[in-house]
Amino acid sequence: MKRRYLLIVGVLVFLNGFVFTVLLLMLSRELSLPAAAPTEVGTPLPTMRPTFTSTPVGPSPTSTSEPTATTAPEPTATSTLVVAPATATYTNTPVPPTATTAPATATHTPGGPTATSPPPTATATSEPAATATPTTQTSFEFKYAGGMESAPQCGTVYMKGKITGVGGEPVNGRTVRLRFAGNEAYKVSGEGENPGEWGFSPLAQENIHSPFTFLIDIVQSQGNPVPQSDTVEIQFTDCGTAGQFTNIVFQYAW
Repeated sequence: MKRRYLLIVGVLVFLNGFVFTVLLLMLSRELSLPAAAPTEVGTPLPTMRPTFTSTPVGPSPTSTSEPTATTAPEPTATSTLVVAPATATYTNTPVPPTATTAPATATHTPGGPTATSPPPTATATSEPAATATPTTQTSFEFKYAGGMESAPQCGTVYMKGKITGVGGEPVNGRTVRLRFAGNEAYKVSGEGENPGEWGFSPLAQENIHSPFTFLIDIVQSQGNPVPQSDTVEIQFTDCGTAGQFTNIVFQYAW
């Protein structure tokens, strides 16, 4: 706004100067002309000289100062940190042991296996491992020693274990039986494997995502499958959950 007023004032000053200059030039020309010679003929007519009046163009602008902006100070934000003391309460509640009488079957569920001993029975949990429930019969020559491990495996689903003596020495020539979905398979420890070891790969590739229940035990022979140990039960759900089951150890019971 102020600049516009200044511009108008400048234009008016320029126009006044221009008009004043033109008047000066015209006046100087009149003064420089020679005087007219008198004539005898007629009555001399007076010479009318033009009179110039300087008239200002438009009203003179008035400069008005712009109002001054006042900046109010902004309030200062104050952060207050309040720390409340945390109180942690811990309660130790003893859990009484539970005695369980279980059949001669070892159940393995990948991810959360549970092992049970004969009465009085203590419950133990190991991860990831499947444990067996030893039979209440004392006539079995072998027992499941526990410690089975499982892991995801979708290349080939397999079970692998070992038969040992009381001192841990490998035992060859004992027949291991696998049962699932109405099928049976047999392997002899130490044949085609390391001493005392055996293994099964029972599932075709199209079945590795289907649930099965696998039962593994030691028998007298394939022709005379009389049980010689308690049974390990493996609940198979999907190879992505658990597809390999290792360290399935049977050992002499006495």
